Amino acid sequence: MSHRRNPCLIRPAAFLALPLFAASVAALSGCDKLKFGKKEAPAPVPTTVVKKGPTRPDIDYAKIRPNELGRIPVIMYHEIGLKPDRNDPGLVRTPTQFKADLQSLYNAGFLPVNLSDVVNDSIRLPAGKSPVVLTFDDARETQFKLLETDKALQIDPNCAIGILDAFHKAHPEWEMRGTFFVLPKSKVTMESFRQVGMGGQKLAYLVEQGMEIGNHTTLHKSLRNMSPAQIQEEIGNANNVILASVPDAKIRAMAVPMGKFPKDKNNLKYLMHGSYQGKRYDFQCVMAAAYRPIPSPAAKEFNPEKLERISPADGLNGLGDWVKRLKASNPYPVYVSDGDPNVLSFAKGDERLVNFARLEKQGKLANPYSPFGGAGGAKPIVAGSDAAAPPPVITGPGTKPITGG
Repeated sequence: MSHRRNPCLIRPAAFLALPLFAASVAALSGCDKLKFGKKEAPAPVPTTVVKKGPTRPDIDYAKIRPNELGRIPVIMYHEIGLKPDRNDPGLVRTPTQFKADLQSLYNAGFLPVNLSDVVNDSIRLPAGKSPVVLTFDDARETQFKLLETDKALQIDPNCAIGILDAFHKAHPEWEMRGTFFVLPKSKVTMESFRQVGMGGQKLAYLVEQGMEIGNHTTLHKSLRNMSPAQIQEEIGNANNVILASVPDAKIRAMAVPMGKFPKDKNNLKYLMHGSYQGKRYDFQCVMAAAYRPIPSPAAKEFNPEKLERISPADGLNGLGDWVKRLKASNPYPVYVSDGDPNVLSFAKGDERLVNFARLEKQGKLANPYSPFGGAGGAKPIVAGSDAAAPPPVITGPGTKPITGG
């Protein structure tokens, strides 16, 4: 009698050859007692996301010649009044002079930025434009004056804010930017901008418009011989009063009254950081009085603990004089934007001036280029007869809401 083998039975000897066993199992059919799970889908292949960093701006380097290691003018204004001060020509600018200052800056290729934009190295300007910072000390009425009407508080067109607003409307690319170093209300000073009951509303308006509030101490006294406690009271109390009135204000800078820094160098640290009545103040920079334009924030020599300003006065070392000298690189070149705040463009050969540690921390790209010849800045050589003729010269203007002039 013959015995047929059950194909679904596997002899023990078959386990001696695992590959053969695997092949046999795969070939079996009709063995309904052998169950196999569903085939699993292959694991997804992980994809690598490459983060693109900043790239070299696509601009005409030979024409624009960006230099983001150049100097930046920070102008120190006080009074916008009708009577010039003979003893201190930079203290008072008439409305006509202030308008002329703005126009000359605009004509020279400058556009305003806030002081914090400079200190944080976050200057955002079109390629070819240069930054300027307008600062105003003491919170004087002629800086921001309101005229009361039946329905609103109208900005006086002859105060600094009124003139800036009109200039912005005529030149939209000139944004409402400025840093106001204010004195708060105290036992010897009126509230900011010296109109009773309007100080807080004015400060809030400045913040809403994109401008900045700075600390100028409480009583505007010399800090030269003050103790650490006195310095912190002068600065900290001002901060506390301002923030109580305008909680949304970001006070990032302070200006030393009369430019008189503490004589004891151990006390200099209290200009930047300190506390008063349990509340801290921490600034990003300290401003001195007028002298010269400040270094680029990307330069090694940039020192936020003592930044200078220039006077708007006419004559030597005044605003007009410095604009001409900056444009002529005498003795400093002017800051010229490449249009990309994430890239630092400068002429090859100036690498020694760059603060590369800060640049790396910010994730910015260093972009040295050749202004004339070489990659990125070459101008073509043409015969005199091929040169384009110059273009023809064409010659030829409760609270009430605050409203423009």
